[in-house]
Amino acid sequence: MTRTIRLLLLVLGLGIAASLVWRAGPRLIAGMLARVGWRFAAAAAIYAVHVGIRAVALWRSLLDGPVRFADVLRIRLSGEAVEMLTFTGPFLAEPAKGWLLRNRGVTTAAAFAAVITEYLLYTVVAAWLMVAALWLLLVRGVLPPGMRPAASVAMGIVIAFLAAFAFAAITGVGLIVPLLRTSRALIGRQNAERAARDFRPVEELIIGFLHEHPGRLAEVVAIETTAHVLLIVEIWIVIQALGFSASWITPIIVEGGVKFVTVAFAFIPGQLGASEGVYALLAVAVGLPAAAGLSLALVRRVRGLLIAAAGVVALTLFDHR
Repeated sequence: MTRTIRLLLLVLGLGIAASLVWRAGPRLIAGMLARVGWRFAAAAAIYAVHVGIRAVALWRSLLDGPVRFADVLRIRLSGEAVEMLTFTGPFLAEPAKGWLLRNRGVTTAAAFAAVITEYLLYTVVAAWLMVAALWLLLVRGVLPPGMRPAASVAMGIVIAFLAAFAFAAITGVGLIVPLLRTSRALIGRQNAERAARDFRPVEELIIGFLHEHPGRLAEVVAIETTAHVLLIVEIWIVIQALGFSASWITPIIVEGGVKFVTVAFAFIPGQLGASEGVYALLAVAVGLPAAAGLSLALVRRVRGLLIAAAGVVALTLFDHR
């Protein structure tokens, strides 16, 4: 049943994406993509470095464990392949990284704690960027009237998430296990207690990293910030290649604005359709044609698939070993 629903959502997403391209003008978008030219290689190279930097963040999120950086890089690439090619997003990619780390000699709790810690800190930096983007969009008054309440609510949710993260890091008190226990009304008492018991060792390691290792925490946050900055640079390069001039505020708004797509539309495989729609909306909001946003979305999809292909090779190497 779940597979059927995901397939229907995938078809619906493809239909929406195709409709957006048709409305913007396929010939116009094709012309814009042709303008990108050799700078597509630059965008792909930047994204490859971005993935490598996140591999460094994952490696530094491991407090101990006999794992070489080369193995962690292959794990990161493997996760990229799972995320892009299975259309499951982080729901399968992140557990896959934990499983591969465990196969490299890391304990199960430590492996999954490192993966969750890296993803959490990446999300924290993304959340700050999203707050900045939404604030700029609201202050400038460029969002359609119907979108402003939703943007305000989204910003409030993100700020609450950042506050919860700060509370856990400062106090050393975990929040996930208590939340799992309070979910007994939804999943049943026994299931809730089992989930809380199984996740407790992982959360203890995560909270230990956040609360007891401030130096390492600051290091990983700095690494994740660098990874996000590269994505902003990538957008700026593509916008320039499309023939539009833009200040550095423009790629910051676009990158921050698309951050919520993965979370808000996680139920849509690959966020097909939803992602293209958000890119088009943000392009219009910053003074660019919708076709420019769609072209940017397509460039990013293709370069992501190229890096995913490298991830397939990495998975093959793991299987061979």
